[in-house]
Amino acid sequence: MSSVKYFLWISLFLFVSCKNADSQKWTDEQIWKLEWRMVENSIYENYELAALQFDSLQSITSELDPNFIKTGLEVKHLLGKNAEVSEMLQQLDEEALKKVCLEEWTSEYNICDGQSEATVGNESLKLELIKMYLNDQNSRSNLMNELLEKYNLNKEEVIIDASMSITDARNRDRLKEIIEEHGFPTADLVGKKAMQGVFMIIQHADRDKEWQKLQLSNIEKAVKNGDMDGQSYAYLYDRIKINSGEQQLYGTQFANVDPINKTTELAPTEDIENLNARRMEIGMMPVETYKRIVLSRF
Repeated sequence: MSSVKYFLWISLFLFVSCKNADSQKWTDEQIWKLEWRMVENSIYENYELAALQFDSLQSITSELDPNFIKTGLEVKHLLGKNAEVSEMLQQLDEEALKKVCLEEWTSEYNICDGQSEATVGNESLKLELIKMYLNDQNSRSNLMNELLEKYNLNKEEVIIDASMSITDARNRDRLKEIIEEHGFPTADLVGKKAMQGVFMIIQHADRDKEWQKLQLSNIEKAVKNGDMDGQSYAYLYDRIKINSGEQQLYGTQFANVDPINKTTELAPTEDIENLNARRMEIGMMPVETYKRIVLSRF
């Protein structure tokens, strides 16, 4: 029996077991790990296994985060289970439905008609930040075509072919001007996707460590206001600590990644025994999953 089939069988067994054993209790940690195993399998395009894990999650908790619902439904969509996806979409509450329907693949479902990104306070600034975000990622060999398509942007007009260091400096200097003029951006002003770009620009501003450090309180406030997710704070916090020669707290930074021998070494980390507890609390994936995904990208 192949390893993939074996894991599919085990997952199906677990799914049936938890459906039939009402007395089985899943801890928050077990649910958290299963959520991220589903995400990991979707990244590796192990869609059948991810779909089984999504089914299991639905059977053991009624409080799935919309981000995991998005992943599970997209997996089922990719498997051609459109009727099932349509039925599940109809069962979502208004807030979760709105978040899921922002995904491009949901355009095939009538229930998502009319669902669109919220109107922002400054559309031109939003698009400027999106373009800066695209250049940040392109300089790291990650051209986000889906973002170009989402905002009807022409690659030749948006992407400036420049090195990573030049791109980072240009983005950093422009973001400083934006903050000076508008204050620190918010999702109401520019939207959630542009806020991801704001975070990335700050995260990559290592050549101006003092300014980067000053932005941590702004990122923390953005997380508290729901403008960014918790891991944005964790990544910047750790980066600042490592850049300062101190220990990180959330295990986001590596001292070494060896794709040949498939090993990783975290940068010095405080209280490593409780690392996963901290990652779980802030909404991050288990560190073991994180290491595997990082290795897979080399």
